[in-house]
Parts: sequence; C-alpha cells; structure tokens
Amino acid sequence: MSGNEESRTARELVVDRRFGPYFFGNLFSNAGNWFQNIAAGILVFEITGSNTKVGLISAIQFGSILVFTLWAGKLSDRLNRRRMLLAAQILAWMGAVGLAITILVIGEQNVTSPLPIYLATAVIGTGYALSLPALQALVPALVRPGDLKQAIALNSVTFNLARAFGPAVAGWVVAVFGAGVAFGVNALSFLPLIIVLTLIRQREVDMSGRSDGSIAESFRIAFGDRRILVPLVGTLAIGFGSDPVNTLTPAIADLFGEDRGFVGLLVAAFGAGAAVAAFGLGSFVKKVEAERGGSYGLAVLAVGMATLSLAPNRWVALGALAVAGAGFIGAITALNSAIQDRIEESVRGRIMAIWSVFFLGVRPIAALVDGSIADAVSVRAGIGLPAVVATGMALWLFANSGAVSTTEPARASTG
Repeated sequence: MSGNEESRTARELVVDRRFGPYFFGNLFSNAGNWFQNIAAGILVFEITGSNTKVGLISAIQFGSILVFTLWAGKLSDRLNRRRMLLAAQILAWMGAVGLAITILVIGEQNVTSPLPIYLATAVIGTGYALSLPALQALVPALVRPGDLKQAIALNSVTFNLARAFGPAVAGWVVAVFGAGVAFGVNALSFLPLIIVLTLIRQREVDMSGRSDGSIAESFRIAFGDRRILVPLVGTLAIGFGSDPVNTLTPAIADLFGEDRGFVGLLVAAFGAGAAVAAFGLGSFVKKVEAERGGSYGLAVLAVGMATLSLAPNRWVALGALAVAGAGFIGAITALNSAIQDRIEESVRGRIMAIWSVFFLGVRPIAALVDGSIADAVSVRAGIGLPAVVATGMALWLFANSGAVSTTEPARASTG
C-alpha cells in the first residue's frame, strides 16, 4: 500500500489540486465543529450546572458512532465514497442550521432546558457518524500511494489546526455575541466542504478483492490479525485519554475562576500543541515503528493530562494541554497510518469504521465516566483517570512494538 514514489512534503500536498481543496474544506468544517462544541458545552453547563449533563452532549454525539458507523463503513465499500460523504455532510448541516435558528429565535436567555441542544446534537452526530468511514477511506483516493502517511497526518492536522484557533475564537464569540451566533457560524462552516465534495474528482482506486462485503468479515480481519488489532486497541486509549478536553474544559475554567472565553483557550492550547507537532510527523512515522510511535505519543499525552490534573494555575494548565495535544497527534497519526498501510482497498471503509468506533465510540463512556467522577469527587480526579489509562496503554504498546509484521496488507478471506 505504501508505493515506491518519493513522498511529497506537507506543503506540496496542501497545494495539490485534489488533496488541497479537501484539506481546506475539512479545516473550515472542523473549525465550525468547535463553535458547536464550545457553545453547546457552555450553554448546557450554565443551564444545568452539571458536568454529567455536559458529558451527555458527547455521549449523544459519539453514541451515534456506535449505532451507525459500522453500517456506514459497509456502505463506503460499496458506494462512491465522495458522494456518500457529501450526503452525510448535508445531513449534519441541516441539524446545525436547525439549532442555530432555534436558539437565535428563542434567545439563549429563554432556553431553560438542554433538550434542543441534545436533539440537534443527535442529528449532527448521525451525519458525523455516517461521514467517518468515508472521511478516512477517501484519503488514499486523493493522493499517490507514497504520500499516504503524510496525507493521513495532514488529515489529522485539519482537526487540530481547527482546534488551535477554533475554540479560542468560539469562546470569544459566545462571550461577546452569544451561543446562537456561534451555532450559526458552525452551520456556515459546513458549506466549503460540501462545495469541495461536489466538485472534486477522486483518483481511481482498485476496489476489487476477495471480500464478501460483510461487517462480520471486517471484524474477522481486525480481530484476527494482530497487525490491525494492536493499533486499534491503542486507538481506544487515545480516545479515552484525551476526553477531558471535550468534557471537562468548562469545569476547568470554573476551577481557575475564569469566564466563557477561557474554555476556548484551553481547547485551543491542546490543538495548538497538536498542530505544531503534526507538521513533522510525516518523517516521524516513516522512521519509527508504528506501535512504538504510538506508545511515545500516548506517554506524552499522559504526561500532559497528569500535569493538567495537578496544575496550580491557568498558565500551567494551558502548557499541559499543549503537551497533551502533541502527544495526541503523534499517537493517532502513527497508529492510523499503520492500519491504513495494512489493509486492502476492498475492506478499507469497514476497517476504518471499526477504527472510528474504537477512537470516537468510546467517547460516550469516557464522557460520562469523566463527568461523573468530576461531579462526585473533583474535576482534578476526572482528569487524572484518563492520564492513568493513557500511561498503562503506552507501556502495553511499547511492550508489543516489534511483535507485528507490516510486510503485506491484511486480506479479506474467500469465505
């Protein structure tokens, strides 16, 4: 899967006529997601005062992944992935538009229940869940085989560059203009990617292979081949270890006596650390064995989260989150690249659907666990548990490095 061509640099890829528009469309869309996440978290926290109910936003959004993503992966191995991704984005956009109009018309001061936010989150989350397998599986169709590792790193960069500036701007917008305007910005942010997906033309890829097209087959491959299973388990820990950034930042801001705007700065610090680290990851994942690279990244994530749990002031908290973000992007890029490199095109959508469930499907559980611990014990304890999980998994991945072979892709069985 890796090809023999010399890989292009990050700069060369972002100006590529296929991958470049997709990169920037994703960047705008991901930035808008943070307007949604920050505004929803702040509004629900202010309405209810409950970290658990803030965590329920993530539980609803990422719970959709558990329900729909495996089926979406099956479809993405049968249908045109670009068109499937376009349809899913339009569905999520409709949910975002509905929420923005509702809050702007009613006025956030008149919203006494989180129910409208939960309902819109369910629609947006469904669109997101249907997007995920195609969003990951489309990347090889936009670049040459030799560019795959760098493209995967850049695909992750769109999320983390957006996290670097989106939350800070979103927090300011919510503080100055209100949550309704932030929800409106999110709705508008879907449009660039929708336009790109309408116009872009992907490369022809060989979808043939010994595959029966079933979800069960993808599980046999994923769980029956340690080359796939080991990085999948590592991905599960990344999702759990980084969850406090999504669930507990309103409570962390409150812990330090800060206002709405600081919530965005906390999330932005994590994204900035990831974005800065990401541009050097193309060469890193080539030089370091995947599982070992994943263990290094998880160890850095754990250090950042542990420091955050003990942070005496806001400046240490911001620095700790930047360190955690660098570890996050290193771990996710190394393990995602390993999986993508080890699978055939005919099963890529379904395997990446399983990857999505491992990475994001754990969030509902993590969000509720972290939120409940923060409410029952302390916010610092809610951050500390994911740090412990990340530490344990870093050690496990390091112990398993070298135990898998990458000589040829995992193949679908003939039955």
